[in-house]
Amino acid sequence: DLKKTFDNICALPDSIGAIMVTDAGDIVRASGDLREAHEGRHLAYLMKDVAQLVSIVMPEAKTITRVTISRQSGVSIVATPHMSHVFGVKLAQR
Repeated sequence: DLKKTFDNICALPDSIGAIMVTDAGDIVRASGDLREAHEGRHLAYLMKDVAQLVSIVMPEAKTITRVTISRQSGVSIVATPHMSHVFGVKLAQR
């Protein structure tokens, strides 16, 4: 269930924001530091671009399970596709 999945990512340790968007980038739910419409669109586009890149470099891969983007500042964004949605969580290192 999508609500339960969203609630679970909000409860991750070090989570400072979470977002659930449709494949088209429309925000379904958001909390904390991830709540702007442009963030939802960019996250959905990123997953499409990554899927395209993975299909080129690793044609044997059937699906993408997770994409992690890290910054030197200690903040990471982890995106996971699930049931025609993209879930994103923003994590801060302690």
